[in-house]
Amino acid sequence: MTFETLCNEIIHRFNDDFARILKSVYLGHFEHLKEEDIKKYNITEKDDLLFYGKNRPIFKSLTFFNEIPVFRKEEDSILFLKDIGIPPSKTLNSLTYEEKIKLRNEFLNISKTIIPREYFIHVPKLIFGKEHYFKDVCLKEYVSTLNGIYKIGNKRKVMELIINRKIPEEKDVIKYRKILAKRINLFNKKLDDYEIRNFNINFNGKNFKCQYIYIKQTVWDKILGLFGEGIELKYYPTLVNIAYSNKKIDFLKPFFIFIDIDKNISVYARVPKLLYLKHGLSLNYLELKGKTTYFGNWERDKFWKIIEKGSL
Repeated sequence: MTFETLCNEIIHRFNDDFARILKSVYLGHFEHLKEEDIKKYNITEKDDLLFYGKNRPIFKSLTFFNEIPVFRKEEDSILFLKDIGIPPSKTLNSLTYEEKIKLRNEFLNISKTIIPREYFIHVPKLIFGKEHYFKDVCLKEYVSTLNGIYKIGNKRKVMELIINRKIPEEKDVIKYRKILAKRINLFNKKLDDYEIRNFNINFNGKNFKCQYIYIKQTVWDKILGLFGEGIELKYYPTLVNIAYSNKKIDFLKPFFIFIDIDKNISVYARVPKLLYLKHGLSLNYLELKGKTTYFGNWERDKFWKIIEKGSL
């Protein structure tokens, strides 16, 4: 059961427009947000830096910004911030507007040293743009937090938070982060051992080379997951994003995680936003839900035909 399913349940039972908003944000469809609903729930919009982790130290936000993996180590982002005169321990939300513009410009300049020139025009849209806030919390991060708390088994609590328009307690956020951190460490160790393979997809008459890993989930893997020593499927939408922090993953190519389980293949995929901005690349035509981050299920026969052919 996904966060989308939970939102659908609340919408069906209570005809709740707030749950509709959260569902749209979860699926990445900000274009579905209605102005009247935004005003109704006091959701504000402002120009802001688009790095994730608005209330965490800036050096962490920059390190985990893998749309353009400028910094793969925290030490590098700390040094960068010190060089431009911004205290690394400050949060994004605590910066003045002038400091945000300075950070945007300096990050833009250093980004151009690692990406092809053809993408330069799109980089500013990744760094600075419109952000929505609910009770002074970034709406995307609010949804991400609710989804995280839901993943660790607190369905009732998350339903109450949505229905009552409340912010999660810090203790619940910390609990989820600890559990997620363990899954990330497990995944990173496995990713180092996985073979990165390739296949091609065709979108609007253009071929895109994709990278993927294939995971055959065993009964033992399921048992480990129950005891917190494995990786449950519900964490892979997050992990397919985090994978771009690994040097093995090309940050300018779509990345797929195929998990062979029972009679189906669970599919988790990510399209780099630079590709989306330049080419409009979407994976919805592959029967996957989402926008830039995708998920869904394929029949095993369909998957193996794609792999054997090497293209879709």
